[in-house]
Amino acid sequence: MPLDNPTIVNNTATTPPLTGHALKLAKLTIELSELITRETNLLQARKPQEAKLLHGEKARMMAEYKETLGKLRLNEQLLGAKDSKERKYLRELTDTFREVIREHARVVLRLKSVTEGLIRSVGEEVSKKNSPVVGYGRNASIQPARVAKPTSLSLNQVI
Repeated sequence: MPLDNPTIVNNTATTPPLTGHALKLAKLTIELSELITRETNLLQARKPQEAKLLHGEKARMMAEYKETLGKLRLNEQLLGAKDSKERKYLRELTDTFREVIREHARVVLRLKSVTEGLIRSVGEEVSKKNSPVVGYGRNASIQPARVAKPTSLSLNQVI
C-alpha cells in the first residue's frame, strides 16, 4: 500500500489529514498494534509456534517504526503546533499501542513463569531420582554415598 494514500489511516471524519512521516508513523503504529494483538491471542491460545512465525515481520516493522519516529523527532515542525490535531491523534495511537504492548508483556511474563515452574519441578524430580544412595556394605558398615552424575535441564527456545 502506498504511504501517500491518506485513506489508509484517515478513514474517519475525526482523524486529521496526515502526510509524509506522520502518515507512515500512524500506519506503522496501527499495523504493529494489530500484529502484537494477534501474537498475544496466539500465545493465549497456546499456539507459540504460530506466534513465532510473526517475529520476522514484527522485527522489520519495529525497525521501520523506530526509524520513522527518529525522523519525526528531528523535524518536529512537520506535526504543526504542540496542540495540533495531528499530534493529538498520534498521541492517542501511541497510547493505544502502549496498552497493547503492556497486555502482550503481561501474557509473555505469565507464560514464562509457568514454563520456568515446569522446568524447575522436572529438574527437582530428576534430582530426587538421582540422589545418592546410602547403604550398608559387606561388613555391615555404612557404605560411602555414591555420587550420582549431575543432571541439568534447560529450555533454550525463544518465543
